[in-house]
Amino acid sequence: MNQNKGSLTALVSCFARGYHASKSQNPIFQDCIANSLLHEEEKHLIGSNWANAIHFFDMEKGETLKSFDEKLEWVMNTQTIPQLVSRSRYAENGLISAIKRGYRQYVILGAGFDTFAWRQENLPDDFTIYEVDHPTTQEFKRNRLEEMGLDIPENIKFVPVDFTSDSLLDELKKAGYNRQQYSYFSLLGVVMYLEKQDFFKLLSSVSDLAVNGSSFVFDYLDEAAFDEKTAAKKMTQMRQITASTGETILTGFDPFEMDRELQDCNMLLYENLSPANIEEMYFSGRTDGLHAFDHFHFAHLVVHK
Repeated sequence: MNQNKGSLTALVSCFARGYHASKSQNPIFQDCIANSLLHEEEKHLIGSNWANAIHFFDMEKGETLKSFDEKLEWVMNTQTIPQLVSRSRYAENGLISAIKRGYRQYVILGAGFDTFAWRQENLPDDFTIYEVDHPTTQEFKRNRLEEMGLDIPENIKFVPVDFTSDSLLDELKKAGYNRQQYSYFSLLGVVMYLEKQDFFKLLSSVSDLAVNGSSFVFDYLDEAAFDEKTAAKKMTQMRQITASTGETILTGFDPFEMDRELQDCNMLLYENLSPANIEEMYFSGRTDGLHAFDHFHFAHLVVHK
């Protein structure tokens, strides 16, 4: 596994979605394709790394849980899966609703190993999916699809974009993006790693190219996640882990000030879910240890210019 950092992140996220789909009796998000994108040795290596990390997350659990499977299940269900599957469920539920309202373009920013196109049936004939990602990560995915024998649906357009040097608008236009059609954009698991001004710049780019009424969904951290006095233990541990891999968590927002901060981006805040809202929507009544993560919020913006 000597892929670049983006490819490694894509693999780890794919593993978590596949693990949840195959192990949970009541999956929050049913990604039935994820496991098909990973080699068995990759699954073993990623699983071993997570299971062995149990002592970092909870020393007592590391001592009381003896088997590999028990350790892996605890780590996945308490430290990894809940945020990954709930944000994907939120984004795709919103997308399905948007398609029913006439949206015909889906732009996945930082697509990684997203599998939406391989899990959907009965999409409108004129519906197009644009997978946007770093050229290296995207090439890695396309090679893996070919290697695993997964055909690429005709309605997918791969859009390689290096945000440090490429124009999102220019690259989408090259791929056939229609600026007159309603579009649905998603950006999951990324905002926390961006400087705030870079995120606002991205939002402004999206509002420039998208027609009024288009949607943009993302997940973000609140400012309390960065305060040692208020941050949950899990959040502090997450920041330590990501920093050790060179992916520093940088940005949080005040949920009550976000609408004001977005005004210059030509975006209106349509929905802003708190951890309590997310818990009620996706985790209420579960007995498998899955709960919404503290400090993580889901937001749905609408282009308004």
